Amino acid sequence: MGVFLRWGAFGIIAVAALMYAYNASKSLSERRQVQAPVAVSANDDAPEFVETEGEQSGAEALPPATPQCEEELQVAERALAARRENEPLDRLLRIQPIAFQPDPKRRERLANVARKWFARLGADPDAAELRDTVLRDCWRFSPAP
Repeated sequence: MGVFLRWGAFGIIAVAALMYAYNASKSLSERRQVQAPVAVSANDDAPEFVETEGEQSGAEALPPATPQCEEELQVAERALAARRENEPLDRLLRIQPIAFQPDPKRRERLANVARKWFARLGADPDAAELRDTVLRDCWRFSPAP
């Protein structure tokens, strides 16, 4: 009878520890989701790049930004922020816009964008240059909407 009580108490303690670890992980994840957009939002006030037909100065005009391209821009900004904060790449690849993407091809495209900007050498580009580069890459490599 003592053996059953001992293993029963051990089982209750083990289940309680697992529940505690799960809840702690969940609250940590929620806090990280709340803090991440605040760190990235510094680049949200980037000026829009809009050219009319008469203003084109020899450079190719940027196509309009689609929601997919805006999502790639957000992933690129998060990748640069993760590199600055010395976060590991696997943590970046588990962010919500990438990990919870239902389309596997789109998930792979966003993961490639994250890897490219995370591994980029040199200083971070300014907001306008980042937006231009991401939009051009988006239209070059992503399928048309």
